[in-house]
Amino acid sequence: MIGTITLNPAVDRRYNIDILEKNTVKRTEDYMASAGGKGLNVSRVARILGEDVTGFGFLGGNTGDFIRNEISKLGINDSFTSINGTTRTCLNIIDDNNDNIEILEKGPVISKEDKNKFLKELELQLEKLDIIAISGSLPKGVDINIYSDIIKIAKKYNKKVILDTSGDAFLENLKSNPFLVKPNKEELENITGIRLDCEEAIKMAAHKILRKGAENILVSLGSNGMYFFGEEGNFKVDIPKIKIKNTVGSGDSSVAGFAYSFSKGLDIQDILKYANACGMSNAMEKGTGSIDIEKVNELRKKIKVRKI
Repeated sequence: MIGTITLNPAVDRRYNIDILEKNTVKRTEDYMASAGGKGLNVSRVARILGEDVTGFGFLGGNTGDFIRNEISKLGINDSFTSINGTTRTCLNIIDDNNDNIEILEKGPVISKEDKNKFLKELELQLEKLDIIAISGSLPKGVDINIYSDIIKIAKKYNKKVILDTSGDAFLENLKSNPFLVKPNKEELENITGIRLDCEEAIKMAAHKILRKGAENILVSLGSNGMYFFGEEGNFKVDIPKIKIKNTVGSGDSSVAGFAYSFSKGLDIQDILKYANACGMSNAMEKGTGSIDIEKVNELRKKIKVRKI
């Protein structure tokens, strides 16, 4: 079973329009609302892959109730901590040229009591989890080192943790030695100050992160594939061209593919194929955190992984 942690979940609302323009009124019949936040995207994709998933985090208000209802429909085990605040809403407006605008609310303030309840609930269920994926931003009221607290608890039970966050939260929590981190190119450039204009630069930046504490690192390059550096060696993943509809959630889908295939005991090259195939499949769908199993299996056959 995969455990997913979404401390700052959201109701994701997607609107598809013809073209993004300033100072206009747009009408659309192509829209949807879904249980969102990076960890819930991971949850959804892992469930599509057929894995049992338990979700942890904080939920409150009518939007929190909406998310609980949605994850129940998906068969995701609900271990979210109830709070007095209201879970945020995030908007994604996409036009026919695949240009988009995302508007992300900050969300509620989490109390110390709610944080402690969350950590206790997580520890109670760790024994049954194979791997844990921590994804996304931190809500207000939560210390920046909470991800380190989670990783330390997981290590007590010999559980692997994937950490997918950014900025100060990324750097601060590396010291707890997460099993895997997954920055994209822009994030890795910002964190390390190294311009990633060649393979040697990417390798240098990745190893800088490994020296700070991460055991393994995935570097996502979008349409140019992915690099992996870590205990199993260094690998470059080359991917075929695809027709893109919506890239939002593709990184989360890659995390789900990695967690799923790792939990099944596959070797690193097959794990990387799964991770990339899931990310690509999401980009081919309108929905966020959505994949097509048939496309995933087709893409896996076309993805090339080479040791570098």
